[in-house]
Amino acid sequence: MYVVVRVMKVQKGFSDKITEGFLSKNAMSLSPGFVRSVLMVDKKNPEYDLYRQEIFWLDKKAFFVWEGSPEHIMMHKEKKNQEKPEEIIEFSRETYEVLASK
Repeated sequence: MYVVVRVMKVQKGFSDKITEGFLSKNAMSLSPGFVRSVLMVDKKNPEYDLYRQEIFWLDKKAFFVWEGSPEHIMMHKEKKNQEKPEEIIEFSRETYEVLASK
């Protein structure tokens, strides 16, 4: 299993917008090898909320097939000309290979 982790530091008050975006239909969830995606939030900081999205893929190859797909490339081309959403303070992406699971 291969996991992509997106971490977003977001201004307070945007929980509905972030959740709505997560729940909306997208091409990624239809990509072969997509397993599931989970969205979590940590709201204990008084200045911002910290969102963590974990996207599970069957394997690294499945993720790279998605990343190279016309749908993924088009999605990024469309976003390229847009400004970063005002509510996003910071964004990072990490990837992991699962070694063990219970």
